[in-house]
Amino acid sequence: GFDCSGFTMYLYAQLGYSLPHSATAQYKNCGYAVAKSDLQPGDLVFFSDSSHAIGHVGIYIGNGQFIHSSSGAGCVVISDLSSSYYLKNYVGAKRIAG
Repeated sequence: GFDCSGFTMYLYAQLGYSLPHSATAQYKNCGYAVAKSDLQPGDLVFFSDSSHAIGHVGIYIGNGQFIHSSSGAGCVVISDLSSSYYLKNYVGAKRIAG
């Protein structure tokens, strides 16, 4: 199984990119910020339910959805950015490739 940052790290490694195994480190140290209105498939999307830490990361796949490894579901799932939890806890997005 994957945790959320392990999932993004693994997928990006398949494309030749090295990401750290931490959602916070991916947010702070990787790629460049993109506006939510400019999201493109492949962008990393980040979430936090506290004021000081990034708690979750996924990969935007288009049409307002992202794929991520969900600890709650115990598997890889596709979710809507507009669902209440993710809408409320959205922090930002990063584009790795460019």
